[in-house]
Amino acid sequence: MKNWKTAIQMYTIREALEQDFKGVCRELVKLGCDGAEFVALFGGMAPDELAAFLKEIGLKACGLHLSCADLTSEESPKNLEYAKALGIRYVTFSYGGDFTKVTPEVTGLCANAGKTAARNGFQFTYHNHAAEFAKFDGRYALDYIFENTDPHQVMAELDVYWIAKGGEDPVKYIRKYATRLPQLHLKDMDREDGSFTELGNGCIDLAACIKAAEETNCEWLIYEQDTCKRPAFESAATSLAYLNKLLNR
Repeated sequence: MKNWKTAIQMYTIREALEQDFKGVCRELVKLGCDGAEFVALFGGMAPDELAAFLKEIGLKACGLHLSCADLTSEESPKNLEYAKALGIRYVTFSYGGDFTKVTPEVTGLCANAGKTAARNGFQFTYHNHAAEFAKFDGRYALDYIFENTDPHQVMAELDVYWIAKGGEDPVKYIRKYATRLPQLHLKDMDREDGSFTELGNGCIDLAACIKAAEETNCEWLIYEQDTCKRPAFESAATSLAYLNKLLNR
């Protein structure tokens, strides 16, 4: 088994971070979490201050989700200051809409984002939802996007929950984009209503996803839960414990 690095998408615990950013980050380390994938929540700290704090507690910044506009404008987005200070390699966005119509537009946006990221010393990854499994030009929109962009500038942050929600097999897609997959989002799906649930409590074969990812260039296994039915940090603790168990850590 790979020497995996695990992380949490900070959006999962956004409310807790707003209440006690530093305390929550320290608890993540205690839960055996190697890293954090950031959104625009930085604890009110300047880039260098946040970088020093993360180094102090031993939490690695593994990625940053930005808006589409951030990565497709001609000017370098302000939040890239955080990415640079934190030593982040991967910057990401996702896109919503009717992919039977917007796929060419999104393909162009991804191509531009890839160039913007590369110009600033980063790697762009595109995060999918279920909508990208609408058909466009005879194939899934997600495949169209990747087939029509530079594989070195537009990589993937596949989300196993949303692949399953879109009616496809996460393992198949992990293997399909094995050379374009530095980050993998691990989520689980409630067996009854298809909603988000803690890792190990649902119907997605996470062990099979991780096994498939061992044969890819994936570096980070990232837990995310968009919404929780219990306090979000409680859900995070359950999920990270399960992930560590799968990884024999």
